[in-house]
Amino acid sequence: MPEDLSSSYAVLDLAPGAMAEDIKAAYVDLVKVWHPDRFQHENDRLRQRAERQLKRINEAYGRLRQSGAMSALKPLFLTPLDFGGNWGYVDESGAPVIHPGFAAARPFVEGLAAAKLVEKWGFIDMEGDYVMNPVYDEVGDFSEGVASVKWYGRWGYIDRQGRFAVQPRYQAARPFRGGWGEVQLGLRWGRVNLAGEAVFTEQASGRQL
Repeated sequence: MPEDLSSSYAVLDLAPGAMAEDIKAAYVDLVKVWHPDRFQHENDRLRQRAERQLKRINEAYGRLRQSGAMSALKPLFLTPLDFGGNWGYVDESGAPVIHPGFAAARPFVEGLAAAKLVEKWGFIDMEGDYVMNPVYDEVGDFSEGVASVKWYGRWGYIDRQGRFAVQPRYQAARPFRGGWGEVQLGLRWGRVNLAGEAVFTEQASGRQL
């Protein structure tokens, strides 16, 4: 076994080759012990130690996950969770599944989740891999097979392959409902469909985005 994997098991206080369920359980326990929120009223030295420990724990878990040690587990439902400054995902039991490597993360919708890397948003699958690269300023969740995205200051919609279904030209865009997405163009609110047909009937003045 490579030395880095052996040390990763050691960080989690596990014997090399431990079962996937045991790896998850150990990780959850250690995150609870060293989470910075528990030390927010302590002195700087202790807070910094907690941050260092949590970083080691996250890195060890990430190496084991990437090695395939966790591949036997197939979660049905994932929830985003803040792991002390970085976001990841846990399953129904609260066990971590997707390594906390995101600046922000949102729930899965239609099998994909919006996840932020540094300052940009993209979409990941349930393995934690980006299927739409983090290049968007802002994004909405998927609805009816498309998601609103802000690209170079304008909103449009992308499909599940990351292609623009509606070109970005709007000041705001809301999720599709019944085949139409609500959009703002200038001072007008209206709706657009996937054929690019748009109808504007309402002034945007005073309306909340």
